[in-house]
Amino acid sequence: MKGFRHQPSEKKEEMNWTKIGIVAVCVLMAVFMVVSMFGMSWLNIFTQAKPGNTALVDFTFRDAQDRPVVTSVLSVITKAQDPSVMTFKANSLPVRVNVSSGEDLIPIQVVNPYNEYGVMEFGLFGPEVDMISNSIAGMGVGDSKVLTYPYAGQMSRQMSMEQFVNITGESFANVQKGDQVPLAFIDQPQIPLDNATPTSYIRTATVIDRDAANITLNYGYPTVEITLTKLTTS
Repeated sequence: MKGFRHQPSEKKEEMNWTKIGIVAVCVLMAVFMVVSMFGMSWLNIFTQAKPGNTALVDFTFRDAQDRPVVTSVLSVITKAQDPSVMTFKANSLPVRVNVSSGEDLIPIQVVNPYNEYGVMEFGLFGPEVDMISNSIAGMGVGDSKVLTYPYAGQMSRQMSMEQFVNITGESFANVQKGDQVPLAFIDQPQIPLDNATPTSYIRTATVIDRDAANITLNYGYPTVEITLTKLTTS
């Protein structure tokens, strides 16, 4: 009858507590160095945006033709290499989470790589910015979304060709359906009593219909891509 062979027990290696202690101290020192360099703000990557927080958002507004109109993302600008497409570069947008802007028109500074006019002011409408503010609630730093603005299709204006040419200039007199045109929007709906010139902000529109006498423009942007890039919770 065969029996089981007894295996001699192996001698366990003793724990080197001194070595473990040195490693633990090194890890703690590395953590303290990170905290001293970056403060506690790096913890925001684990934090969700809550109402009242201050956020920095990268964004790209696109028109109904899916053309990027205004963006804070440099790679979007470099991909839009057609000089005939009016794409403006802006900085990231500061907003407060889930807090209304309370403004009808919000100017942001932009540049166009294909013109020589330098820094201009682009007009975002309050509801567009409020949509971004409300949508980032619950997002974390690095999270992205594509938003749909439901009223973009209603943002249109019809005018005579004579009025249109007076506004945009002769260079846009031969635009066709689908073309982009620049429009100026003012922040004062009423004429000031002191005859001061109201501030105007640029915005692009798309020709959605035209004939010999009239033209219809849409200045709404149905989609906006957003990425939460920074969050301040204090």
